[in-house]
Amino acid sequence: MDGPQTLAPIFARKGSYLFLAHLHPDGDVLGSMLGLGLALMGQGRRVTLAGPHPVPEPYRFLPGAQWIQQWKDAPGSYEVTVLLDCPDPARTGGLLEAVRERGTTVVNIDHHQDNRRFGDLNWVDLSASATGEMVYDLLQHFGWSLTPEIATTLYTALVTDTGSFRYSNASPKAFRIAAHLVAEGAAPARVAGELYEGRSHENLRLLGQLLQRIETSADGRVAWLVLPSELAGNQDLIEAEDFIAYPRSIRSVKVALLFRELQPGQVKVSLRGKGEVNVAKIAARFGGGGHPNAAGCTVTLPMDAAKAALLDAVAHALLQHNEASPQGKNLGGGPGD
Repeated sequence: MDGPQTLAPIFARKGSYLFLAHLHPDGDVLGSMLGLGLALMGQGRRVTLAGPHPVPEPYRFLPGAQWIQQWKDAPGSYEVTVLLDCPDPARTGGLLEAVRERGTTVVNIDHHQDNRRFGDLNWVDLSASATGEMVYDLLQHFGWSLTPEIATTLYTALVTDTGSFRYSNASPKAFRIAAHLVAEGAAPARVAGELYEGRSHENLRLLGQLLQRIETSADGRVAWLVLPSELAGNQDLIEAEDFIAYPRSIRSVKVALLFRELQPGQVKVSLRGKGEVNVAKIAARFGGGGHPNAAGCTVTLPMDAAKAALLDAVAHALLQHNEASPQGKNLGGGPGD
């Protein structure tokens, strides 16, 4: 496995660099690519930032976000192409394949357990709380300065991927890095305000309606929310809300799911766990992946069939966990009992 030391010669090159974001970019990929991209620009490198989808509105405050281009195809060629927080090259919407055909060195920096090691150089650190944490380590290794702009991007990556430091991946190291980034100019109040306090009155009203749609299993261990198809056009609300946090917040819930219809017959599913089962393994059964407590997949099924398939898989996983644990063997029972 490659790391900061083996990556040093790549980032010492004076050639052209391309940073590619994945589909539906989130705070970690945007914060990571902007943090490393700005650092490279500060070293006099030529850097291009792009992705298949635009920067969601809540993240447009990030320094350098205005330079991220939306591409349907990849123009030109680049000496080095960097992907961060992207376990599967297919998530670039074909952009990586197009660039690779013209000749480029691909650098893959990620913290997902299902990363496919598709790069010419692969640095995959499963212990990292966020890919932004890995970029921080890289910049520290190089001895490059942390400007307030870079600190803001990396702090945002940490905040979003740890659920504002509420998830189990919020390690002591993540807190230490966050403290250093704040000391270097990241402003927690501003970041939180931009990310979580930009709702419109209309979006808040719609959120109230959606919360009434949350469903739970008979035993209360599984909760899910289906985003209605008529909301598909309300991109501002979809981008501004971490909807799955609401069913996950129910005390008894062990696994939460969010179902969103991308188009008829295609459903995007997000899964969140609380340590009872590995939701990444469930997502992998449907061609997805992620982390043990945060994963996702896209299934080619009508909504009702997608719901049934995923809920059945979750119930089976919870039943297996219950049977395997000493407490479960003593008490018996499973989902729905």
